[in-house]
Order: sequence, then structure tokens, then C-alpha cells
Amino acid sequence: MTNLSAALIPAVLDAYDFSYLDGKTLVEVAGGHGYALTAILQKYPQINGVIFDLEHVVAGAGSGIENLGLSNRCTTASGDFFKAVPAANAYFMKSILHDWDDERALAILQCCCRSGSKNTKVILVETVIAPENEPHMAKWLDIEMLLLAGGRERTEAEFAELFSRAGLRLTHVVGTKSPVSVIEAQKL
Repeated sequence: MTNLSAALIPAVLDAYDFSYLDGKTLVEVAGGHGYALTAILQKYPQINGVIFDLEHVVAGAGSGIENLGLSNRCTTASGDFFKAVPAANAYFMKSILHDWDDERALAILQCCCRSGSKNTKVILVETVIAPENEPHMAKWLDIEMLLLAGGRERTEAEFAELFSRAGLRLTHVVGTKSPVSVIEAQKL
């Protein structure tokens, strides 16, 4: 996942402006060792961050945070994202919701809504299936996710519906110079 982040995050940082989070806290849900979040924090020195994942996974993030000089703005937390996530102003997930069917993805988003502040944003980095009936990488990934993980890729309309069910409103879908888009929703 770190290698995937290294390939995708530069395109995400070129396309999406995180500066509105200056002075606020961004939690990377299922953040692994924190490559994506630490890259965001390096570009945006006024944002604080929390890498959230299973205890045995997030244990590997500490040295990276320290080596990058981010210990004063980045911490780790562990738990089950189906039950609760740390309080924050915004939540970031890269290639997470596509691992899950709609009901499990909904549970993750609802945890973010419950734990987040009044105007919490949820920022996803996922492929978005094109609405037209033409070849698209996301359609191949959709088959792969269905067969291997029980998850799925989604169209913009499907993301909007899933967000709505979770108490969020789709606000932006920003394409990148990579196969993924940045999908932003805000708490209702």
C-alpha cells in the first residue's frame, strides 16, 4: 500500500488543495504506515494529523513520523473503523471504501460522521467508474474487487447515494493525473 501511495499521492496533492484545513486535524482512516498523511502534512505545515489503523499496522508508522520531523503534528491511534474513529475536522481514506460492499462502506462513513465536528469533510481517493458504456480501468477494478475482496468500485452517483445514506453530501469530484479521483463530501 505504501508503494501505491507513492505512485498516487503526488497526483492527489497536485489536484486537491488541503489548505482549508490549516490549524485543523485530518485523520487518515486505515492509514497504514502513514505515507499519504505524512506527504499531506509535509506540503501543508499548518495541518495536524492522526494515522488511524489496526494496532499492529499503525505500530509501523512511528519511525516514519519521527524521521520526517512530524512528531509535533502527527500522532497515531488504533481501533476498528467499523466501530469508531478519532475526532477530527476531516477524514482521509485512500483505496479503502472500494474494499467493501455498500453496507460495510456505509458503516465506515457513519463512524466518521459520528466522530467528526459540525462541518466534517470526508476525502476519498478512489477510482470513479465512468458513466458511459466504454472501456475504463475502474470497470476492471470493479470486477477484481468483487471477486477478491467482496468490494466494488462506484460511479459518482453511487458515491453520492452512499454519502447521503451516511449523513454526508457529495461536494466535489476532482480528477487527477492518475487513475484515481479525489472525492469530497461534507457532513450535513
